[in-house]
Amino acid sequence: MSIKRLEGKVSLITGAGNGMGQAMTRLFAEEGSKVVAVDIDKDSLAQWEGVENVYPFHADITKLDDIKKMIAFAEEELGRLDIVCNVAGINDLLYPLEETTDELWDRVLDLDLKAPFRIIREAVKGMKKRGSGVFLNIGSYAAYRGNHGPSYSAAKHGLTGLTLSVASYYADKGIRCNQINPGGVKTNIEEHSGGKYHEEGWAHLAKATGNIPVSYGEPEDIAHAALWLCCDESKLINGAIVAVDGGLAAF
Repeated sequence: MSIKRLEGKVSLITGAGNGMGQAMTRLFAEEGSKVVAVDIDKDSLAQWEGVENVYPFHADITKLDDIKKMIAFAEEELGRLDIVCNVAGINDLLYPLEETTDELWDRVLDLDLKAPFRIIREAVKGMKKRGSGVFLNIGSYAAYRGNHGPSYSAAKHGLTGLTLSVASYYADKGIRCNQINPGGVKTNIEEHSGGKYHEEGWAHLAKATGNIPVSYGEPEDIAHAALWLCCDESKLINGAIVAVDGGLAAF
């Protein structure tokens, strides 16, 4: 009988109610990890009630108190926190710079960059004491290019800097930090971002990428890459920015 790759681990995954976070929660639980499944949407968390190894946790990760509570739950109720996956995010619906309000900028940066920073800052304390831990951030193709909206592009470029900083600083403390940059993935991020894509912004992105022969991926494609980066098989992988995009970043 094969050993499950995350047996005995405790993971925390944000955005666990749908899309990539949902797929990762399911796979990590199947691979033996206890998973604190975090989402702001209570209805989406209902799917995890009674599921083996999954502990649904309602939280707004733009609020520091909620971040502290979800990490305390893992540490105190489940005994430890080995893996943190920052998956939850929104985009700016490709709004061009002159139409990007301060409110839109702050909303995107708060969730896509400030929240992962705070989560890592709070979670790393317990990991340091144990001398081990893994962080995985979900970035985007937008972390390589400038053909997305300015706030989303800035957030994902910033997330890359955060990933590399954490990987460098905590490497000698047994803690790894990596990032997956997906390309097109079939999720409902448009709905969760609060509207429809900006027509002009969409046309700009389509012009830049329309001739690239890459198909959309499934959330499960990201989940399988995440599993490997978070298990002990990848113990030498630290500070890696991994494109899971069908080759999109190569064009």
